Amino acid sequence: MISCAPARQSGEVDRLRALASFAVLDTPAEKVFDDLAALAAHVCATPIALISLVDAERHWFKARHGLDLTEVARRHFFCTHALYSTDTMTVADARVDPRFAAIPLVVDRPQLRFYAGAPLRTADGHVLGTLCVLDTKTRVLDEPARRFLTVLADQVISQLEMRRQGAALRQQQRMLAAVLEHTDVLIYAKDVDGRFVMSNAALQRVTQVTGGLIGRTDHELFPIDIADEYRRHDTHIMTTRERQVFTEDLIHPDGSTHTYRSTKFPLINDAGEVIGIGGVSTDVTELDAARAAHEAAEQRWRALIEQSPVAMAVVSADGQVAYANPQAIAMCGMDAGTRVQSRCAFDFLPAGVRGTGRQLLGGLLAGGAPLRAHQSLLQRADGTRVTAEINATLITYHGVPAVLLEMRDVTAAAAARAALERFASTDPLTGLLNRRGWDTSLSALLPHVRQDAAPWVIALFDFDHFKAYNDAYGHPQGDELLRNFAGTARAALRAHDLFARWGGEEFILALPETPPQETLSLLNRIRACIPAGQTCSVGYTTWLPPESLTQAVNRADAALYQAKTLGRDRIEHA
Repeated sequence: MISCAPARQSGEVDRLRALASFAVLDTPAEKVFDDLAALAAHVCATPIALISLVDAERHWFKARHGLDLTEVARRHFFCTHALYSTDTMTVADARVDPRFAAIPLVVDRPQLRFYAGAPLRTADGHVLGTLCVLDTKTRVLDEPARRFLTVLADQVISQLEMRRQGAALRQQQRMLAAVLEHTDVLIYAKDVDGRFVMSNAALQRVTQVTGGLIGRTDHELFPIDIADEYRRHDTHIMTTRERQVFTEDLIHPDGSTHTYRSTKFPLINDAGEVIGIGGVSTDVTELDAARAAHEAAEQRWRALIEQSPVAMAVVSADGQVAYANPQAIAMCGMDAGTRVQSRCAFDFLPAGVRGTGRQLLGGLLAGGAPLRAHQSLLQRADGTRVTAEINATLITYHGVPAVLLEMRDVTAAAAARAALERFASTDPLTGLLNRRGWDTSLSALLPHVRQDAAPWVIALFDFDHFKAYNDAYGHPQGDELLRNFAGTARAALRAHDLFARWGGEEFILALPETPPQETLSLLNRIRACIPAGQTCSVGYTTWLPPESLTQAVNRADAALYQAKTLGRDRIEHA
């Protein structure tokens, strides 16, 4: 049998390692992937669609629609070639393609002819396989179907990532549950009204309350004097929003009173609101065992921190790292077990923010308020940077003042927020500012406009006969015309000029402090950017505060209308 497989390229070992990291091969069918395959078949109007993952020696189908196979040999299928394609790979007729004419699925049933495969590319560039559609008839995949197939392939990758992250999260939850189940320390959380929302097994054993603690308050569970004290402490924590240690009594089921060292801290949501308190209480009743009890609590605390999904580190007063848990070490881009103690904490900050870091550390050590939800860049060991959200609290560590850092990687969230902000102010077709972005950018400049400055110019551009162009050449060509014009015009303008797509084939331009003799030169330069032999009409006016910008835009619009009325392909001033 002739093989259709191309020579394997460098990076194949890394690609297979990336595929294995998803732990998806040979798993049962999952509805979300089956639905994506069915949707791909529907969108592309083909009888067959597959989510094909390319293993070392086979293609394994995570989802299949219209084909009753779970895998085929790697050398006997199309997708191996798609691994090395930067775009969707298509085969119109496999019979006349020497790469595929002799493979079994083409020669024998189902006698495949057509293939189109969009690569399943991970964020770090590894292609795991393809989302592919197939037909027993020859055909050509149109551009809309090609785009939708690519979109669906991105969704397959997203679902694989969510599947992997979900498995990791469940493992972390099991580990945390095991810690909470087996520790002797009392661990609990209450809402703002004092009702228990979480308690571990140790607290249940000590209290032996029928029906459990969840949903009940201290005043329903304990004598009034003890309950009043608990509530005072909890209220203090929620008011000050600071971690604090209390000495508290608890009556055991045998009637004996035990003394507990209770560390309580505020629970704060993403909006910065206090939603309750958390507590860790250690029995320190026996005075003779106080030191041993303290050391045991320290070890249990460290065990909790070591297993915590939150990156935590302790920085000493001289700026050295005194402790970092595994999550903090990983967040800084170092291998597990790397010793970071005695390293300068500021080495993990980009040079531009180290001064700010030293100021914040000094403020905390001087008794300043704890730092909450502070965002900063961290510099990893390999030089890459991540955005971290940091809580910082002054603590006593081994008897001396130090600062506890709790860090959360919010790089993805920060990037998503930035992308949303760009999306809200950018025209997706041309990449220019949209109307909202133009208004916002111009408004930001208004406070700096001097009353004695040269007037601004507000100009509106409108393509002539654009509808006829669309009707003649189609909307994709019309879109390309707008894109080409936008890019060329932007390059022809000055850096401080504000150029935006106003809507449809209409664009708006603000020329700051531009004398009349320069205005026509700039406007004609933009007109010359119209591609494909097309023309545009221009209306412009001068503007200077305190006149409203709306009035100026209306005048420019009237001038544009005049240019259209007088025959188009001209500039008119109002």
